[in-house]
Amino acid sequence: MDVAKARPVIVGSGYIASRHVSALAEMGIRPVAVWSPNSERAATAAARWDCAVAADLVEVLDRFGATHVHVCATPMQHEEIVLEAAARGHAVVCEKPLAPTLASAQKMVEAVRTSGVSAYLTFNRRLDTGVQLLRDAISNRMIGQPVTVFGSYRQQWNAAPSSRDWRFDPAQVGPSRVITEIGSHWLDLAEFVLGRRLLAVHAFVTTMGERTFDTGTERGRFTPVNEDVFSAQLRFAGGVVGHVYGTELAHGTFDDIELQIDGTVRSAVWSSHSPNQLAIAHKQEGIRIQGQSFPTTSISACIAAIYGGNAAALGVATFAEGARNAAAMDAIRASAASGEWRELAP
Repeated sequence: MDVAKARPVIVGSGYIASRHVSALAEMGIRPVAVWSPNSERAATAAARWDCAVAADLVEVLDRFGATHVHVCATPMQHEEIVLEAAARGHAVVCEKPLAPTLASAQKMVEAVRTSGVSAYLTFNRRLDTGVQLLRDAISNRMIGQPVTVFGSYRQQWNAAPSSRDWRFDPAQVGPSRVITEIGSHWLDLAEFVLGRRLLAVHAFVTTMGERTFDTGTERGRFTPVNEDVFSAQLRFAGGVVGHVYGTELAHGTFDDIELQIDGTVRSAVWSSHSPNQLAIAHKQEGIRIQGQSFPTTSISACIAAIYGGNAAALGVATFAEGARNAAAMDAIRASAASGEWRELAP
């Protein structure tokens, strides 16, 4: 579209909303309005972004001539916002994951399909150069036939002393915390680079239990109702098997993601420490590094692709892919509860 005619509105006023606004600014676009359930934070964001502040969701969608709605709210809020935006014919740019559950995700898929609006999901790490190189290395058989995929997503946010933000509230994050907040990302990357669907999982979850917390303004002790760690064995189409481990208890990590594919000819490793590089290994050839070393620009690249009309070509996530991701999270929770393998819902 002509970016000069773009009139995005932002729903949400936290960290990720600010990243969306920065990405828009790089294209010479600024939001026309913001709304958040936290009116004080919304007013502060509006002043910082030089835009209007809306009184409620209906006003931000109806009053400002919106062309795009950036859904930067907590996961349990996505459904209402997307359904309202789609009903009005607005393009939707939704933060990941699409929804914590498949039932909710399916409603959104149907809403954007029925309305015919453009709708994309910002699983932004897909746009890191190293991830794109990994996808290419698999599709062009540089590593041969994929045999196994494994990796991890590690954060220290809830190592002692823990945070105590909205992610501990099921009304905002959904029925899980680590599976939803970081597991969803890794699972999406695995399907994206493999070009194969996840079929079944066998998982467990655990928690540190009671812990101290420090929010900067409040200190104390509490026991979360959701998990700190999950681990899952994975079975993909085409006979590929794997494993993923996600934790928010890893002291010394920031936002560390790793993905390794072992193939019949070579192995390939991508790490968020070097997001725009890929390591290709062979026991006789050694390890070769592709790409260049520079920080991630994936959020900007993702949003630029959506506004520039080449999102599909670059593999920006669709809502249908977001629903598959939600099916994976459902299956992991069900497996952890039952102790059995669970197939993903179709």
